[in-house]
Parts: sequence; structure tokens; C-alpha cells
Amino acid sequence: LAQVCFLSCSVSSVFMMSNRYQIDQRAALFGARGPRPRPAPDADRSSTSCALEQQNDEQLDDLESRIHTLRQISEDINSEVSDSNKLLGGMDSQFDKARGMLKGTMGRLNVMVQQGGPKRLCHLVAVVVVVFLLMWLLSRQLHPVDMTLSDATTEPSSDT
Repeated sequence: LAQVCFLSCSVSSVFMMSNRYQIDQRAALFGARGPRPRPAPDADRSSTSCALEQQNDEQLDDLESRIHTLRQISEDINSEVSDSNKLLGGMDSQFDKARGMLKGTMGRLNVMVQQGGPKRLCHLVAVVVVVFLLMWLLSRQLHPVDMTLSDATTEPSSDT
């Protein structure tokens, strides 16, 4: 008798499992809230699934191209960051060297001013002025000033 009861329970559960997709379980639990849409016939269902699959493939291709673009951008950013870090490291060492040289120069200038008095200070100021004037003259010769304003005010010459 126990075997017959078990067999009848298993047959009814198999019947209910196959019937599970034919009954709207949500409507059975919560009550129907309007007409249930009917499933599309097999021909429409296959064309719909084919169209959906094609859309998925197009979206996957688009996503793949975007991922490739993002990867390229991130690799470019990575190389730019590493180049910038190398440049900053080089600049840091150069600034340290310049700082050391400037500190030594200032120390020597302080010693010279303290030992020499006002005469040496005047010589130092004269040397700085001469060096500044030389640099100014060299920069003017290397980059002459454009005289477009003075050319526009003068009258054209007649060479004929």
C-alpha cells in the first residue's frame, strides 16, 4: 500500500510539473490582473528569436569595439603616465643639483661680501649689470624685433 501511494504521488507530481508552464502561476497566487498575453505561434516565435539573436550579436560587436577602444585609451594613459613620471624624476634630480650649486654660490657670495667690504660689492654689482646687458644684446641679435608698425607709417618708396 505504501508503494502504491508513493507511485500515485510521483505520477501526480510529474503531471503537475508538465502542467506548470501551461498555468499562469502568478495569476494563480495573486489573482489575475487582466488578460494574459497569448504566446506567439512557432513561426513568429522563431523569427522573433532570430531577430533578438541578431540584435544581441550586433550589440556584442559594438560592446567589443568599445572595450577595444577603452583598452587602447587605458594603454595610452599608462604610457603617458610612465613617461611623465620619468620626466618628473629627471627634473627632480636636476633641481636638486641646481639647488646645491645655488647654495654653494650664495655661500661664496656671502663670504666675499663679508671679507671684501663695499669695494667688492660695487665690483659684483658691475659684473652683474654687464652680464645682464650682454645677455640682452645677444637676445636682440638672435631674435630681432619686427618693425611692422614703423614700416606701416612710412611711405612706400618708388624704385622705378
